[in-house]
Amino acid sequence: MIPQFNLNKEYSFLENEIQKELKKVFFEKNFIGGENVTQIEKNIAKYIGVNYAASCNSGTDALYLALNSIGIRKGDEVITTPFTFISTIEAIIYLGAKPVFADIDLDTYNISKEKILEKISNKTKAILPVHIFGNPVDIRDIKKEVNDESIKIIEDCAQSFGAGINCQRVGSIGDIGCFSFYPTKNLGCYGDGGMITTNSEELYSNIKKLCNHGSSKKYHHDIIGINSRLDEIQASLLRVKLKYLGEITSHK
Repeated sequence: MIPQFNLNKEYSFLENEIQKELKKVFFEKNFIGGENVTQIEKNIAKYIGVNYAASCNSGTDALYLALNSIGIRKGDEVITTPFTFISTIEAIIYLGAKPVFADIDLDTYNISKEKILEKISNKTKAILPVHIFGNPVDIRDIKKEVNDESIKIIEDCAQSFGAGINCQRVGSIGDIGCFSFYPTKNLGCYGDGGMITTNSEELYSNIKKLCNHGSSKKYHHDIIGINSRLDEIQASLLRVKLKYLGEITSHK
């Protein structure tokens, strides 16, 4: 039986570098919030082309934190696609909001701009397109047609790290981008991990607090947050793999 997914070849290719970086992590014994986490956030922000990147525990948490940071609450409506992994919907429901489904374009399997426009109401607070199968949604076109800055656009980039449209990478076009580093992704951990990207200092600051129990200073909690942190082991792996992303992606 041929397995659907196998990391053996990728690991063999990167084994020496991975082992070297892991030894450093275990030697330094700073497993949470260390230099690898700081550096992968900087590297990904630069790669995506945004001012800020905040790491978290998973792609699911990235979506939840993004929606939370823009104030999505009970009774709000978030327009999204029905053709996606359940995490997209879970993140909306966690916050008590209502997912409103806009159907897909059968040529791309991405959410249809025309269907989005049909679903907008006075309760619409956000639009959550999914760049499915690495195929980017034209976010700029959606923003232009919606023409309402009060409706935020959150990009679900879980399946599309490195993809782009019109010379912009996904995760840099909407208000916030959400990434998953699940092991099956072209940029994946050997566990769980996620990243949130934005050009807004205010949203970034809010997301960083939400990730860390609502705290911006040790034992000072400004808001109610959650425990959603990328650890040093996974961050060190991502730093190695990001350097070879083009080659890895071409072989996925």
